[in-house]
Amino acid sequence: MKDILKIELKRAFKSKGMLLAVLIGCILAIAQVIEDQIPAYFRNETMDFASIPIVPPSDVSGIWMAGNSTNLEVFIFFLLVPLFAMLPFGTSYFTDADSGFLKNIYARCGRKEFLHAKYLSAFISGGTAVVIPLLLNVLCCMALIPNLRPSTIYSLSLVTPAHLFSSIFFKYPLLYILIFLLIDFVIGGIFACLTLAVSFLSDYKIVIAVIPFFIQLIIHVGCSLLGVWDYSIVYMGRAGCGIINPWVFLIYLAVGLLASWFIFTRKGEREDVF
Repeated sequence: MKDILKIELKRAFKSKGMLLAVLIGCILAIAQVIEDQIPAYFRNETMDFASIPIVPPSDVSGIWMAGNSTNLEVFIFFLLVPLFAMLPFGTSYFTDADSGFLKNIYARCGRKEFLHAKYLSAFISGGTAVVIPLLLNVLCCMALIPNLRPSTIYSLSLVTPAHLFSSIFFKYPLLYILIFLLIDFVIGGIFACLTLAVSFLSDYKIVIAVIPFFIQLIIHVGCSLLGVWDYSIVYMGRAGCGIINPWVFLIYLAVGLLASWFIFTRKGEREDVF
């Protein structure tokens, strides 16, 4: 298990898909730095906050990519999270089966071991591809903007006392940011594994690659039409929007992990690749 896991992780992290996902994500992250963080830096440097006490200086928690609830690049990034997560290794099972690689690997190791290693590799690489641009962005923000406690009166964030982890947000904003980086990692990992799980639904790689994206899009549109936008996964991963109902979020995680694991391992064990 350990040997095949190392091989699969190496394939995932050295793939062109990983490079492409991180590159596109970092472009969006840098665009947000230029559009929001640099102007906020100059605003902090030039504005006389003593004359307007109600308006606080910009802070990291409200200006960084996932903390800002108004930026277009941020919305695009989180809308595309399923694609970023898929690119490194999400379609690798389909590619391995199509190329005949599975025949060789199954002749050398147990099928269950390979499927488990494939699942873990997809999860880790998918989560990493999503988090790297966010981490770059928050580091840029920390270099430009002071790490102040968020204002409860005037803030770009939508977090209120009703949100999950709100007490941490207002007291320890950096810890709150780390929590959401972990949440985004898990969301990315789940979308990568969902791509593995749907590898058996089509003979076309492009169809498999975009299915998780359209699942998220349908959920997002449905939540928006019903007026419960905070239930959308697009917003749940954004620290500036926060999580109001933790049970909905836990259901997403449980269904995503359990369904993808069960479908992928069960179908993979039964599929005839010879």
